[in-house]
Amino acid sequence: MSSKFYFLVIVVFVVMGCKNKNTSKASDLRANDKDYPVKKTYIDSLMRESYDRGVFNGNILVAKGNNIIYQNEFGYSDASKSKELNRNSIFNIGSIGKEINAVALMILKEKGLLSLDDYISKFELQLPKWSSKVKVVHLLQYTSGLPKINWGHVKNDGDIYADLRSLKNLNFEPGSGYLYSNNNVFLQRRIVEKLTGMSFNDFMKENMLTPCGMSNTVLDAVPTNHRLVTAFNNDMVNDKPSNIEFSGWVYPTINDMFHWLNCLHSRNIVSQESLILLFDSYAKDSESALGEGTFENKELVFHRHHGSSFNYESFVHYNVKKKLSIILMTNNKNFRLREIVGSIENILDGNPFTIPKRSIYLTIRQKCYDDINEGIELYKSLKKNSPNTFNFSNEDELNLLGYKLLGKNEIESAIKIFKLNIAEFPNSFNVYDSMGEAYYLNGNYDLALANYRKSLELNGNNTNAIEMIKKIRNKH
Repeated sequence: MSSKFYFLVIVVFVVMGCKNKNTSKASDLRANDKDYPVKKTYIDSLMRESYDRGVFNGNILVAKGNNIIYQNEFGYSDASKSKELNRNSIFNIGSIGKEINAVALMILKEKGLLSLDDYISKFELQLPKWSSKVKVVHLLQYTSGLPKINWGHVKNDGDIYADLRSLKNLNFEPGSGYLYSNNNVFLQRRIVEKLTGMSFNDFMKENMLTPCGMSNTVLDAVPTNHRLVTAFNNDMVNDKPSNIEFSGWVYPTINDMFHWLNCLHSRNIVSQESLILLFDSYAKDSESALGEGTFENKELVFHRHHGSSFNYESFVHYNVKKKLSIILMTNNKNFRLREIVGSIENILDGNPFTIPKRSIYLTIRQKCYDDINEGIELYKSLKKNSPNTFNFSNEDELNLLGYKLLGKNEIESAIKIFKLNIAEFPNSFNVYDSMGEAYYLNGNYDLALANYRKSLELNGNNTNAIEMIKKIRNKH
C-alpha cells in the first residue's frame, strides 16, 4: 500500500523556565495584540529548541497584517558552517514559486487575453495534436495528462521544449486524471511569453515582483550568487549544484515572500475571483495552482503551500480571517515545517504547543543504505539512549525508509525495515500491508498473502489488501 507518510509530531509540551525543557504550555497567553511581546518569547523558545534539536536551519517570519511579530535566522548558509544565515539570504522555494506563473495567467485572463477554457493549441506553440485537447485550466490543475519531465535527459528549456514537441501521446485524457508535472508549469510560462511578446522573467518583474515590492528577489539564481544559500543533508553534506537550466524561478528573501503573500491576498495584482479560481483542484488531496486552499461556507480561510527541491524546503501559511502570515524557509530539509507552523498558531491562540522531534528516518537513512544491519542497530541504540529526541512514535518514519529501499530495488533490506516496523507497531494494518508489498515484489507470494490477510484482519476496509489477495490467488 502506498503510504502518504504523514510525519506526525509527538506531543511534548514545552514550558519556558521549567527544569524539564520538554514540558510546558502557553495557556497563560491571551489571543490579542497586547500579548505579542510574550508570545514572541514563546515563539523564540520554540525556534531555538527546534534548531538545537536539528529540525530547523533557516529563516522565519511571523506577521499580522503588515506588522511583523517575530523574525529570526537560525543556522548556516551551507554545511561548512562558515557563514550564518541573514535576512538577505535567498532560498530555492520549490513549488511555491509556481504561484507566480499561475497568477501571471490570471493577469492575462483579466486583461481579456485568454480564457481558462482555451485549448493551448490556440497559442501556436508548435506542439503536437494533443495540444488541441489540453486547456489552460488543465495546466493549472495538473490534469493535462502531460508526463513528468525526464530530468535524466534534459539540460535546459530547449530540451524540455523538444521533448514536448516530440511527445506523441498524453498519459491520460485531459481532465480525467492528475499528475503533478513541471511540464505544465513550463507551458504556462510559454503561453505568457506568446501572448505578451515579453520574456517570462521580464513579465514577472513588471507585473508582479516590482508592484509587490519584491526588490531583493533574484530570478534564476546561479550557485555562485553569494546570497543564495546551499542546501545540505543531515550528514552535513552539501547538495550538488544542479546542471539543469529550467528558467522562470524566483529565489526570494523571506521578507519578499511576505510581500508576495500580502500583495496576493490584498488583491493588488489579481481580483478575489481570480484568486479563488486558482485554488480549484482536481481532488481534495490534489495540489491547486496555489497549493492548498481551505474554505468554509465558500469563503477562503487558509492558504498553505509547501515547496521543496532536494534539501531546500519552504512553507507558507496565511490565515485569511486573522491576516496572519507564517513563513519558514530552510536549506536543511527535515519535514517539520508544518508542525512548527501549527505550534506557532497555538502559541498565538494561547494554546498548548509542541516542539517537533527529529526524524528517525532521516537520521538512519544513509546508514541503512550503506549497511542495513548497522542502520537497524543505530535505530535501536538511539531509541534506547535518546528516546525524547527522535520521533519513534510514528510508523510512517520507518515505512518511508522501507519504500525508499524498495525504490532502490533493495528488497531484502526493505523487508528487514518492515519487519522492524511490525515489531514496533504490531497493531497497525498499514505496516503489514507494506510488508505484503515487499514480499510480493520479492516473489514470495505465500508470505505476501499472509501479511495482506493480517492487514485485512486489522482493517476490514483496506481495499488494497483485498485487491492484492485476489491478485495473488489468481497466480496460483
